[in-house]
Amino acid sequence: MRYDPEDAKWIILAACALHNWLRTDSVGRGMYTPPTSVDNEDILTGTLQPGVWRNEQGTGMRRLANQGGNRHPVCALEIRNTFCEYFNNVGAVPWQDRMINVPQT
Repeated sequence: MRYDPEDAKWIILAACALHNWLRTDSVGRGMYTPPTSVDNEDILTGTLQPGVWRNEQGTGMRRLANQGGNRHPVCALEIRNTFCEYFNNVGAVPWQDRMINVPQT
């Protein structure tokens, strides 16, 4: 995102709020995300039941043209590293490594 970190924060928060509002029952969750469209986790076994979105071809994120420099701001790198350190150590949960699908090479 080519915005100042403070502006990017508000854009992301607005997108999250809109997503959450669209997922409420009052708006019609079934129209925005039908039950089978998203992944669901069986909380007892930790297994993932894949959603049908995984079968769609060519409707996901699209490559964008280069917007200029590919260098992120130093403050973004520091934030990323802080989160990485926290969630891989102090904030780690027992099941997190099981839920990451690492492609086989």
